[in-house]
Amino acid sequence: MLIVEVLLLSMLFAPPPASSVIQNQGSLDEANKLRESGNLNESRDAFERTLKANPDNATAQDGEVQVSERLALNARGAGHIDESLADLLRAQRFAPENVRLLFDLGVLEDEMQLYFDADKTLVHLERLTPKDPKVLYAVARVKLDLGQLSTAEEKMTAYLKVHPDDASAHFGLGRIYKQGLHLENARAEFERSIELQPHQTEAYFQLGDIEVEQKEYKDAVTNFSKTLLGNPKHGGALAGTGIAYYRQKQYDNAVKFLEEATHAAPEYQPGHYYLGLTLARLGKAEESRRELTIATNLAEKNNEKEANRLRLITPDPIP
Repeated sequence: MLIVEVLLLSMLFAPPPASSVIQNQGSLDEANKLRESGNLNESRDAFERTLKANPDNATAQDGEVQVSERLALNARGAGHIDESLADLLRAQRFAPENVRLLFDLGVLEDEMQLYFDADKTLVHLERLTPKDPKVLYAVARVKLDLGQLSTAEEKMTAYLKVHPDDASAHFGLGRIYKQGLHLENARAEFERSIELQPHQTEAYFQLGDIEVEQKEYKDAVTNFSKTLLGNPKHGGALAGTGIAYYRQKQYDNAVKFLEEATHAAPEYQPGHYYLGLTLARLGKAEESRRELTIATNLAEKNNEKEANRLRLITPDPIP
């Protein structure tokens, strides 16, 4: 009996047959040649043949990821973002722990508003690379999109300790504070973002939005105008300017900007709502009703979308 056990163990731990190693190397050589010649789909198939026979082959995994990333970029460049996602998910089946692939996948899922999937992907990645600043930044963005603000703040703050002069990160932290209604903290972060990168549009818009909220209407119009210098069709800045004028009872100025806003951003509900209010003030009852109806329909649509999104969200734990 002992002899049988020894034989079984020797078979279990024996190196693979030479023919198997040669076959794997042949498949890898074929896959690399196909990749170099631009035959990406055939190259991926060849890498996958190797991985089906030997799932832990690191060289084949790396080749699978590289080819799949190129296919995903090509699909995205052609406007086929769903195909791009499918390419990365296919690679993940063969290289589930590849950190570069997980990062690309998580970022794409977030961009596609697949927030639950992005969160799952990036949380797994963070376990593999817990101190990678790039991953901390990506996790913070997804947590913000999910409304998990305390975690988003923690991750973005950790990122900024490593990269304190990153204007986009200060902007991101400002958005986190603003969503949590910590408006003075948000203002400070947007101002720091502008200090680091003066030629931008979004931080000026966010400052203007805060100033409308705080009834600083003239300052708001100034910051919205800076946004519009960089992007004349910025729906939020056009609507914000109109709202600032409406609040100051300057209805003729307000209607001009609000009409522009509804053309530039027809799905932006505040533009239609305040345009309806402004038209009513100008005695245009029928046009006012039309805009307010559009605003009501958009609000219902947005609320339904938000409710569906929140079904996938795990809230921050109660401290």
